[in-house]
Amino acid sequence: MKDGSRLLSILLKVSEKAANIARVCRHNDALFKLLVQEKSEEEKNSRFFQDFKTLADVLIQETIKHDIGLEFPELSKVVQGEENNTFSNAMGESIVVEVCSTIEETTQLLAKVMSNDSATAEFLATEVHKDVQFSDIPIVAELPLDFDINIYDLGIWIDPIDSTADYINGEEKVDDATGVHLSGLQCVTVLIGVYLKSTGIPVVGVINQPFYTNVDSQWKGNCYWGFLENDVGKCSIVKEPNNKRIIVLSRVEDDNVKSKLLNAGFTLVEAAGAGYKILNVALGQADAYILSKGSTYKWDTCGPQALIRSLGGGIIEFQSFIDNPDSNYTDVKYLSTTNNFSNSNGLVAYRNFETLQILKSILCE
Repeated sequence: MKDGSRLLSILLKVSEKAANIARVCRHNDALFKLLVQEKSEEEKNSRFFQDFKTLADVLIQETIKHDIGLEFPELSKVVQGEENNTFSNAMGESIVVEVCSTIEETTQLLAKVMSNDSATAEFLATEVHKDVQFSDIPIVAELPLDFDINIYDLGIWIDPIDSTADYINGEEKVDDATGVHLSGLQCVTVLIGVYLKSTGIPVVGVINQPFYTNVDSQWKGNCYWGFLENDVGKCSIVKEPNNKRIIVLSRVEDDNVKSKLLNAGFTLVEAAGAGYKILNVALGQADAYILSKGSTYKWDTCGPQALIRSLGGGIIEFQSFIDNPDSNYTDVKYLSTTNNFSNSNGLVAYRNFETLQILKSILCE
């Protein structure tokens, strides 16, 4: 198996392991209450009155890093994520959460975080060290075995649990007209994106939706992948023509943007989760996702952007699109020399170039 195919296989397996951890943490009420910890002021996303960091977030992030590093040691230092892996327990001790060599060692470390609750720590450590088989992954497309990639030109962005607020609250709301989930566990995603350090462009993406369906009080997930190799894209999503005239937005989108879209006859849906909104575009359930504000981050968009690029679409900067509608649009890129990882110029995610042309005539007047 070539390096590109091998890396994609590993990303899919570790995304499913991450989804298992998210489901385990969310299913047990006592465990879930134990794991929630409010973020510090420095870590908060300004869009939310309250934002949370959970042990599930940190544990998933470190598990993904660990498993990628086992297969590709050269990538272990280029995996970046949203969360700080320092967690405080009830005694006020600061503990660096990481995956150890054995279940026993990981159990001991997690027990320190959870005030010596060894039984729960062992429960989580077992999930972290579980050997996920490819047959366990809920994907509908056969994995390609024939694409290569330059491992030494790669960087990786991960979001262990995108839409943490919905992961915590779990309050489900669905837009009846479009079927898009406005909030709730279905909006939660695990996002893994691989980009080229030479260009900053995403080339491999995985979106795992841990809470896709609920059967007999048990959640089951869904997993999507895509890659673009030498301008040839392959994706687990079958691209079909769509022109639903539906735009997904954040709940805090600018009124002027919304007014222009409504006047042009678009249906607007305000949904949670950047990863989930971009997934809706990739699946053809919406024509585009528009965000005029700099309230998403590299970990939110890298994986979804690779996925949507493999379908012939992309994610561009909203501000450059508005300011220079007649020039080449600026793709969101993933190289940064600062610690500011926000997509500060906003974004437009689209699946068809024709959609961009329509939006240009509406938004750039």
